[in-house]
Amino acid sequence: MKKYKFFALAFAALTLGACSSDDVVDNGQGGIVPAGEPGYVSLAINLPTQPSSRANDDFSNGEAVEYNVNNGYLLLFAGSSESSATFQSAYSLTDELGTWNDRQEGSNITTSSRIIKEITRPSVSGNIYAFVILNGSGVVNEGTNETTGWQYCGNSLSGNTTLATLTSTAISPDIATIANRSDDGNFLMTNAPLFSAPGGTSAPTGGTVSTFSVVDPDNIYSTQAEAERLEPAANIYVERAVAKVTVTGTTSGTSPLTYSIAGWTLDVTNNSTYLVRNVNPQTAWWEYKSTDAGVNDYRFVGSNPVATGLYRTYWGIDPNYNGQDYGQTPFTMLEGGVPSTLTLTGDTNPLYCFENTFNVANMIQNQTTRVVVAADLELAGADGTSHDFYTVRGNTSTIYDGKEDVEALVKKAYLENATIAAAINNATMTGPGVEIGESDLDVTFDSKVSTGGYLTVTEISVNDDGAAKFADGVPAALQDANNNAIVTAISEDLNIAYYKGGRSYYPVMIRHFDESQTPWNLASDQTESYPTPNAEQNWLGRWGVLRNNWYQINVTGVSQIGYPEVPEVPGSYDDPVESWIAVQINVLSWAVRTQEAEL
Repeated sequence: MKKYKFFALAFAALTLGACSSDDVVDNGQGGIVPAGEPGYVSLAINLPTQPSSRANDDFSNGEAVEYNVNNGYLLLFAGSSESSATFQSAYSLTDELGTWNDRQEGSNITTSSRIIKEITRPSVSGNIYAFVILNGSGVVNEGTNETTGWQYCGNSLSGNTTLATLTSTAISPDIATIANRSDDGNFLMTNAPLFSAPGGTSAPTGGTVSTFSVVDPDNIYSTQAEAERLEPAANIYVERAVAKVTVTGTTSGTSPLTYSIAGWTLDVTNNSTYLVRNVNPQTAWWEYKSTDAGVNDYRFVGSNPVATGLYRTYWGIDPNYNGQDYGQTPFTMLEGGVPSTLTLTGDTNPLYCFENTFNVANMIQNQTTRVVVAADLELAGADGTSHDFYTVRGNTSTIYDGKEDVEALVKKAYLENATIAAAINNATMTGPGVEIGESDLDVTFDSKVSTGGYLTVTEISVNDDGAAKFADGVPAALQDANNNAIVTAISEDLNIAYYKGGRSYYPVMIRHFDESQTPWNLASDQTESYPTPNAEQNWLGRWGVLRNNWYQINVTGVSQIGYPEVPEVPGSYDDPVESWIAVQINVLSWAVRTQEAEL
């Protein structure tokens, strides 16, 4: 292989949706270098905006920390196609990073740059593909030279590594490393898959999807000056490797409930992702449009060009896209407790997560990323100072303001139990008229009596005053070793919910495409949520989160009491779904997506 002096790279960050013009370059003729000779090349690299969830091609640059560039890497592959191209060489771009030129807010591209880099041109036949990783210092381990020792997330790059491997090998980087808002910001970005035909109201039939930019060998020049002045060898478009979520809206209200939003967090988040978005071109997802008569939206492809003949795509598969019986292993779940931390509302208080997508068969609540909103309620009948309240058996129409009230219910149920009542009636008391009442019992709850949540009765015992009433000691049936089954049954029957400080939790699943793109209505005779034969065409992408999309959850009110802790996620389909908060979800460019929710 021959050594080439410099490779000029122009980078563009795609906003998550919006259109932009191509970089303007000098088209003057230079000395074109024959194959096998040294030369210079120029690449244009563009950073994307983020799209929105209300509709495709609604974009926002986001914050400066989200498109700052600290370091970069160029990986060259060669072969007859994207999927079969194999690794040739890799280079650090950190020392060559130059000036980034910001684009107009609302366009497809946030910022762009052009870089000159010394490379070695692969001496193999076929296309040369450029793969760029920005802010990848926490993901990429540099090699000892351009061909040896390179790794990503512990996976080695060798002559047998294909581009298909990069889109199908699951990785689990630290989310705090690849989506870091501290200092100037550090967000991992990699090549964005783009489509060659517009979607939206036009059918993108006949188009193709491409992720890795082809390097034009005719634009490798013999001098650095020519590479700087003339046409770049490739234009590269990158996107952030994470999805962004914010919660905004009405943070307090008095009708029908008096409430204030305490904060929110994410739940059911994916634990793995791919280094670059996997769009699996073997499936013609770009042709999907709802069969509903009122819909004319080929939702997976945008209609505003990123550049001439290139359009944003709004689909991808994650490492557990079509898996069954997930359980908790692939996801981080909060169920069964209260969050250790909450994030404040507002567009400047985002959380980030790996994309979480699935086919329609797996569009199930315990596999769908959701937001959990915490609201502090002030209810008539609650404790006037602490705002604590309790409910039993899921009945939120009756609330109890003190622990002693629910303890009394536990004691009453215990004394009315047939086994316990018989043991007391058959016991010899210390005198006539001596009876065992609620005051003679002590009730012990689990640790959630301190944090809030669904309380478990762990023990019901006869206290010293009660024990003194039995002439022959406390009957065996009332002793701790013998009444466990009765205690458990009473606890499960009462299902005591403790809203500590009046705090109530509301889960809201995140929707990717809105009702105008994937309408869903339950017919009176419908027996399944997503009936075939057109389930994928009608509803694929309705729920889930995709990288480089910004999902805005807009709380519009609180109408009911929610849960005292983060509720378990059922294994039922995402539709229909019970929601007790009013939310509106938007995805920004980031592609921006907005979703409203009334809690």
